[in-house]
Amino acid sequence: MPEVKKQKKRKAFKMKKKVFRASDPLLSVFMWGVHQSVEQLTHCTIPPLLLDTDFKASSKISIDNYNFNSDNMVSKFKFKEYCPLVFKNLRERFGVKEALFNQALSSCEPYFENQGDAVKEKERGHKYFFSKDNKFVVKIFHSEEVEFMHSILNLYYNYAVEKGGETLLPQYLAMYKITVAGMEYHMIVMKNVFAVNLKIHKKYDLKGSKVDRAATDKDPTLKDCDFLNGEMKIRVGEEKRKQILSMLESDVQFLSQLKIMDYSLLLGVHNVAKGLEEERELNDYNEENSSSDDLLDGEDSNNKDSDVPMDIEEEDDEVEDQIYENGYTYFSDESVDDKEVYCFGLIDVLTKYNATKRAAHTAKTMKHGSGAEISTVRPESYSKRFMEFMSNAFV
Repeated sequence: MPEVKKQKKRKAFKMKKKVFRASDPLLSVFMWGVHQSVEQLTHCTIPPLLLDTDFKASSKISIDNYNFNSDNMVSKFKFKEYCPLVFKNLRERFGVKEALFNQALSSCEPYFENQGDAVKEKERGHKYFFSKDNKFVVKIFHSEEVEFMHSILNLYYNYAVEKGGETLLPQYLAMYKITVAGMEYHMIVMKNVFAVNLKIHKKYDLKGSKVDRAATDKDPTLKDCDFLNGEMKIRVGEEKRKQILSMLESDVQFLSQLKIMDYSLLLGVHNVAKGLEEERELNDYNEENSSSDDLLDGEDSNNKDSDVPMDIEEEDDEVEDQIYENGYTYFSDESVDDKEVYCFGLIDVLTKYNATKRAAHTAKTMKHGSGAEISTVRPESYSKRFMEFMSNAFV
């Protein structure tokens, strides 16, 4: 009987792995890591009670010679996630679905605050990048802040649970460490304070201090002195004012107990009438510049995807339906003629009053005098002054 040669089994064709393309290697690894993390946590049930070990846990992936094209993804990197179950629980409490979180941060390339110079943005530290849909902001911060965040995470979690998510504190959603090309980057993901589909016409950073607190050419963000000189008020009405100030009072007291100071209220103001006028002008421009090719292809140029967040397309009474509900958005009182939308929340809440801050307090006091309203003061004094400013800002 003739010998029958066994045919070698051919390996089944495998689709190439998803490539997380980004113009910057750090962003590519970030997108890849978020996707892996969320996928791994998909089948993890959150226990009814988190243990102390959950607040110390971490997961780490180390990749060497990854089979992605090096043009799109570096071949060697490390991705570490801190306290996965804790932050998954926080995402649920803050109303962020896992699928939305994954899609927003891994399907499209995030963009840096200063897109023109991403390398310098990373090297300076304390900088930000945003998900393309603007729903989430990622802060690159120092290892000291990571340690401090670990030390207060249990207290922060308990506070968020107690308040049922009703807080103006940053809504922390995840914390990572990424190692690329021998450089370590610590990151924390938060909800974006600003409503994603509104153009912010004025942006303020408010601390309740008056010394060196005005916009400059280098830093155009408006500050306390600009707020006061412009006679600006956050006009939400008496009922909402009481609710907001009560929430702020509770949040600020919590920060003061943790010896935290130097935080700010980030405020964005959208003028409804101005926004509607800008939308009409944009629609008129698009209609005038529609290309004949688009019309032949059956495409409407006004429906094309854009990197610019969507503006309001409805009339004044339908503005509310166009807001992305992120917990930081309020409307001006009905009695106000010039309608506005306010987006605000507390930021930079990881600065502890330590030896460095005490030295800065001494130096600024010597320079400006003991009565000057400098920003670097003890947490108790900072919180009291901050609330006094806010009680006058809201009407």
